[in-house]
Amino acid sequence: MKTAIATIICLLTMLSASLIAEEKSPMPEYKEYLVRLLGTRPGWPDNMTEDEQKVMEKHYYYLQNLVREEKCLMAGPCMDPVFGLVILRVTSEEEAKNIMDNEPSVTAGVHTYDINPLHVSLMSMNIPRNRYPDTISDRMLVKEAVVAASIDDAWHAWTTTEGLNSFFSELAYVELRVGGPFEIYFSDEIPYGQRGSEHCKILSFLPKKMLSFEWNAPPSFNELRFIHTRVVLMFDELDDGKVKVTLSQLGWGTGENWDGVYNYFDKAWSYVMSNFEKSLAEDSCNGGRER
Repeated sequence: MKTAIATIICLLTMLSASLIAEEKSPMPEYKEYLVRLLGTRPGWPDNMTEDEQKVMEKHYYYLQNLVREEKCLMAGPCMDPVFGLVILRVTSEEEAKNIMDNEPSVTAGVHTYDINPLHVSLMSMNIPRNRYPDTISDRMLVKEAVVAASIDDAWHAWTTTEGLNSFFSELAYVELRVGGPFEIYFSDEIPYGQRGSEHCKILSFLPKKMLSFEWNAPPSFNELRFIHTRVVLMFDELDDGKVKVTLSQLGWGTGENWDGVYNYFDKAWSYVMSNFEKSLAEDSCNGGRER
């Protein structure tokens, strides 16, 4: 009787956790907006002052950061007639207006703006050159885990939102397709863009054999957060009913700052792989994962 009650409680707990995860789904619905930046006096930008040039530098870096956050799809000047063009991809018109109200050239009075909803039906893919390091070192960070589990359970753990919730983070969003998101969040109480691996994509996969995805550094590493490395997972079935998972992180840049990122992940991946082993061991003790 006690065993039956414990089983029911366990099932109810799992169901509750599943419903909470659905309620906390961190992927918002996006809308696009076309913004025109309009000069506030005749002769702009030919008679730009030194102070205005400094403002426009801030303007450039502000928009560059929005591109990195994937909130700005494109931006640039039009010279005849003169205006600046910005296309935003955000969750609401309120967010779009808030972005533009805080844009440096607007706050400095150099520009005003108008804004209109836009429906982007077609868009070519553009991967910025600075998404990956200019100079790549040949070093590789490698971690291994051997788990007493089926290849199906090991693959499920790394390639589904449910699986990653079980050992990596309670907040994740993954779609197993080339170009699909591989996003792990470590908090839902901070702004999207600073939670974890936002905007990281699945690069390739061989079912139950290999998974490759982009990875980024925490916000504490400043500019290096926006430059991605690659992670490759290899899944090997062993003869004794176990699975070996080998994680390799490569595509590192060079220099002292990159050394800091490498050292950070040397510790972080050890922790993740240890959690992976423990999670699969618990599943094995409980009779395997139900799907």
